Amino acid sequence: MLPSVDTAAAAEFLRAGDDFLLTSHVGADGDAVASCLALQRLLHRQGKQARIVLAEVPAPRYRFLTGVESIAVRSGGEVLPAAWAVVLDAPSLARTGPVAAHVGPHTQVLNLDHHPDNRRFGTANLVSAEVSSTCELVYHLAVAMGQAIDAETAAALYAGILFDTGGFRFSLTTATTLEVGAALVRAGADLDRIAERLFSSKPLPEVLQLRSALCTLALYAGDRIAVMYLDHAAMAAGDPEEVVNYGLMIEGVQVAVLVRENEPGQHRVSLRSRATVDVAQVAAQFGGGGHRRAAGCRLEAPRDTVVTQLLAAIEPRLPH
Repeated sequence: MLPSVDTAAAAEFLRAGDDFLLTSHVGADGDAVASCLALQRLLHRQGKQARIVLAEVPAPRYRFLTGVESIAVRSGGEVLPAAWAVVLDAPSLARTGPVAAHVGPHTQVLNLDHHPDNRRFGTANLVSAEVSSTCELVYHLAVAMGQAIDAETAAALYAGILFDTGGFRFSLTTATTLEVGAALVRAGADLDRIAERLFSSKPLPEVLQLRSALCTLALYAGDRIAVMYLDHAAMAAGDPEEVVNYGLMIEGVQVAVLVRENEPGQHRVSLRSRATVDVAQVAAQFGGGGHRRAAGCRLEAPRDTVVTQLLAAIEPRLPH
């Protein structure tokens, strides 16, 4: 069970509504996409309506998840605010980007998240930084509500947990996380297929994109900070969520940084660290957030300025 987290308010929220909007953060990753899909299936099995709306089309690597083709994209224009909404894997409503327009002053909001900087913005909040992922949180909620988990739901939950734990390697992986993973495999999640699709199956342009990033690799602060860069042209191959981890593979590197130019002069930054540096605090300086060892932010400035600002924020946090 979840330590020190009460699922009662979230369970009552889901029982009370009958037509839900589900959404997550801009740049939805594996945990975000999978948790939305899993909760949608759980709600459908209760006879309720649930639609998923995200800021962008999910990355191709998630196409193997059942139901992903039904995800809608917020395309602008006026909308009628939803009566009931569930925001998953997002520390604030603002992190949903344009989808926030679907949430009005009278919308009832359930906030499901595992980020330590979550702002408890919901009408009801189920938030725990002690769990590995939002998918693990959804699993605990389903169990608390007495809901059976079918094979497709199990596959989505397992995929999100596998993604956010880096294959059960990262520090938020607990004994409970491993037990949840085992339960999902017993429920029908195909662990070989899911791991293959998430980590070992990429189109050629994405592999070449990794090469582009590695060609820009530079070390700073006595070889303790690794920085890579992908310009706007390189980003045409997609949004490489795991490339930043290559910088952290280098012996002695404490913080890895990947700067991605989504539009000319507009950069998304991914930060990863060993246990010595809290990169969530670094990201927070620029209006971003995340976890102690994995965080991100956005900066609008020329590339050299972005790198200079990031180094100035990171270097004072390095161990002496």
